Amino acid sequence: MNETIEQSGKVGEAFLDLANRGEARWTRYILTLLIIIAAWSFGSGAVLLGVYGSEPEGLPMDGTNPFLDFIALNLLFVTVLIGLWIGICNAHKRPLRTLITPRDHIRWGRIFQGFGLQMGLGIGFAAIDALLFPDNYTYTLDPERFYKFAILVLFLTPFQTTTEELLTRSYFLQMLGHFTRHPIVLVILNALPFALFHLMNPEIAKYGVVPMLISYFVVGAFLALVTLKDNGAELAIGIHAANNMFAAVLVNYEGSALSTNAIFTINEVNVWASTVAYIASAAIMYWILFRSKRPVP
Repeated sequence: MNETIEQSGKVGEAFLDLANRGEARWTRYILTLLIIIAAWSFGSGAVLLGVYGSEPEGLPMDGTNPFLDFIALNLLFVTVLIGLWIGICNAHKRPLRTLITPRDHIRWGRIFQGFGLQMGLGIGFAAIDALLFPDNYTYTLDPERFYKFAILVLFLTPFQTTTEELLTRSYFLQMLGHFTRHPIVLVILNALPFALFHLMNPEIAKYGVVPMLISYFVVGAFLALVTLKDNGAELAIGIHAANNMFAAVLVNYEGSALSTNAIFTINEVNVWASTVAYIASAAIMYWILFRSKRPVP
């Protein structure tokens, strides 16, 4: 079956065709969107009450309780994931797995491969940058805070990043497949909303709307590209998880949306240089992942 998928013709065709395994009428997409909004709306109240209690110290997400803020932020994504799961299974009448792969199993090895490559390249490029600009890196490790955050990141971040991938990459990308199968058009149309979803992040105000949106667009475009090229979302899921875990635990930066205690903190980010570095890293990763023509089991 894998060889059939790899030889199916156009890039991403087997993955995009998953939208037709169930109900694909536009009313179903609207219904699923409403279900996601409802799950998030009702679930957010339960999450905030459960995490902060009825009489919290300070306001949620105001930085007073960074540990609780991190837990609440990630659990809010779980409510979105639940809504998406309900919509896919009941409105579209297809399994949640059809947002990940057209194969009869999820390729966990591909997830870990994407994770490992992203983490390794991230560490490598950060090391080079630190050697070139050592004064821009501050050692900020607080052991007590670090280990607490590291445990939270390990268990909660995959829910957040996987939810983003299944919603913005898989679901939206498959929906776009009803309009066009041109890979470049799909990549661009998919990366745009991914960038816009991050407009509320604090780093937008600190480093500028245009450079940050371009940076997020590049990330979204690469994740969409590997999803189509690989005919599955496993790589993107692993890459996205590694990217956020790297920032949360190893090298964070001032003004980041991830208010965790990382080992190092970048004092000032050159967004344009970081975007160029990411493009170079993505090009290396793409070559490693797809240099072989053999189908991936």
